[in-house]
Amino acid sequence: MISPEQTGTNAGSVDLMDLLRGLWRRKLMILLVTLLFSGAAAFVVLRDNPSYTVEAQVLVDNLETPFSRAQPSEGADARASFDDRDILSQVSVLNSRDLGDRVVKDLGLAGKGEFDPAREGIGRIGRIVIALGFRDNPLTKSLEERAYDRYRNSMTIFQIPDSKVISIKYSALDPKIAADVANKLAEIYVTSTRETQSEPTGRARDWLAEQIDILRRKVADSEAAAEEFRAQAGLLKGTQATLGTQELSELNSQITVAEAARTEAQAKAKAIRSMLDDSGSVDASSDVLNSPFIQRLREQQIALQRNMAELSVTYLPGHPKIVAVRNELANVDQQIRNEAMKIVAGLEDQARIAQTREASLRASLNAAKAKASSSNLDEVKLRALERDAAANRTLLESFLNRYTDASARQEIAAQPGFARIIQKAVPPSNPSYPLIGPTIVLATCAGLTLGLGLAFLAEVLRMAGAYAPARPLAPEPQLGGPALASVPVPAMPGPRPVVAAMPVQLPAGFAGSGNGHVAPVNQPILSEIPETTDLMAAATHANQPLHDPAAIYAMAAGRMVGWLGNIRQSLGVQKLAITTIGEEGPDGATAAVAMARIIAAQGSGTLVIDADDKRPCVHTICGIEAGMGLSDILLNEATLDTTVQRDPGSLAHILRAGTHNGELAGLIENPRFDALLEAFAQVYPVIVIHCGGQSPAAQAVIRKCHAALLMAPGTRILDAARMIESWRQSGLRAVQFVRIGQPVRRAA
Repeated sequence: MISPEQTGTNAGSVDLMDLLRGLWRRKLMILLVTLLFSGAAAFVVLRDNPSYTVEAQVLVDNLETPFSRAQPSEGADARASFDDRDILSQVSVLNSRDLGDRVVKDLGLAGKGEFDPAREGIGRIGRIVIALGFRDNPLTKSLEERAYDRYRNSMTIFQIPDSKVISIKYSALDPKIAADVANKLAEIYVTSTRETQSEPTGRARDWLAEQIDILRRKVADSEAAAEEFRAQAGLLKGTQATLGTQELSELNSQITVAEAARTEAQAKAKAIRSMLDDSGSVDASSDVLNSPFIQRLREQQIALQRNMAELSVTYLPGHPKIVAVRNELANVDQQIRNEAMKIVAGLEDQARIAQTREASLRASLNAAKAKASSSNLDEVKLRALERDAAANRTLLESFLNRYTDASARQEIAAQPGFARIIQKAVPPSNPSYPLIGPTIVLATCAGLTLGLGLAFLAEVLRMAGAYAPARPLAPEPQLGGPALASVPVPAMPGPRPVVAAMPVQLPAGFAGSGNGHVAPVNQPILSEIPETTDLMAAATHANQPLHDPAAIYAMAAGRMVGWLGNIRQSLGVQKLAITTIGEEGPDGATAAVAMARIIAAQGSGTLVIDADDKRPCVHTICGIEAGMGLSDILLNEATLDTTVQRDPGSLAHILRAGTHNGELAGLIENPRFDALLEAFAQVYPVIVIHCGGQSPAAQAVIRKCHAALLMAPGTRILDAARMIESWRQSGLRAVQFVRIGQPVRRAA
């Protein structure tokens, strides 16, 4: 039997134009599905009663201020904050049954139109639904319970993300009722936050009143006990302390003053005596000079000294006038000394008086100390009684402040609460459901999409059935028959015409091998490709897939690409070797470039490696200058970023043979070449290697690839069949044959 890789078909591909034509043929089905969806949507939206949705918003935050308390306490400005758990807890409060019942009662919703589903009866379908357990029987509930069920089903309460705002949404048939329900719930919630604070405040006020009465009695008793003990112990209070303590302080101060006065008087008297003894003059003593009598004597002394100086100019020292003046001056000096001694005596008297007073004060101090030492125990007891009285007094003042605050907040209106309405619901003018226009448009788009999907699926199934073989393949012919094989090849993707494979006739001289055995030549032809005579024709042929897809060479190359796509999907082929026999022209290089350009245009990364060690010409066909390439990389003389070039005509990449292409036969056997191929395989999904003619280098490359494509003229079919058979036996996943030099005919 013929294997899948031998068929050369592209059965998995789909003709896009044929698919579009099939969809157009099924336009009535697509239109019918679209109209069905549009009609169903119109019926639903026009039949349903319009409902109106409103929204109210409540801010949850601590609304207390320092001014809202009668007695602001320390840290009153630090307001308590709410986290996400607190906000979610308040959402649960808003959803509670208690608040819902209060809304229903305050608005009188029980028994009103939409709030009483049993008002117009249940109906036969409703009874069936109730009997099956999908719905509760409203007749078993009271009017208030029915109204609450309707209220709860139409209410949506949620926290706005990343905020302290709670949104209250309500939907109703009447826009005014919808707004009233949302606003009433918000108002009741805000009031309830104040009520929750008012009740404990009242209880705290009553408890504080009882405690204040008790504390008042305790403060009076403790202060009376302290004063009674003070009187009994004689610990009377002075201006700042007890009398004993104050007396000790004052005596100590007076002793200090007396001691200082004595010391000062003694020091002054001693200083004056020292001056009189040392120099006989008291000019340096401020206490002596401050005496009025001394000052007058000093004036007489200065006047006599001036007179002495004037007489000394005129008279001799022994003159009677000078002698008289000298005697008067000595008399004045003696008077000054006598007066200074009197001052010294006065200072000494002051020192003795101060010493006597100091001694008396010290005696009084010692007596007071003796008395104070006996009353220390009483003072300890007194301080304990005073501490008890002070503690009771402080607690009483604190309770009085709290009682004043609680009395001021006894009313609900005085409570700050922790929520306020920031947005009231307003009756809308347009319904929120149904949105007739958008709903019908969306339903129409959905119907159109479903119709297109069904038509596409049906067309793909039809085309898949059309591509399936109608009968089993015939057994492969053996040598001796009139032809090798005749395998039909389906069309390539796109608008290209189908190319049919031609049966190949064996020449008369190809009866068998030289040893008398018949050679196996049951090899079908993948494609027939025009011969490429020179490099100019090669560049023209390689450009046909990009500029003229309907040209003969482009069609042939497309057939080869289709075969490669099939074996890539079924056999995992990634590396393809292209080689030729019996031709000297650039046929293999041209086919490699043409296939790479088609594959790159389909969106797959492709690399063409020129491994021809005789006549490398891939770079010339692509319009790339000669330079370093594969051989230079294997010799470690170049790097990938300087050798891999971009094909100017497509997105494919080109690796030239390099400047040492004559050495490729030995370099390819090096493990470095295997590592290089594996590295390229990590980057490029498809690697096409042009091996040139049959040579040791070409055979080495083919053994390292997954598949091979052999190109030969019609005169070398037998050799091609033998070579392909040997390749299959060597382990290649897929091998195909392309005949060179035959015209390609279009299929009917």
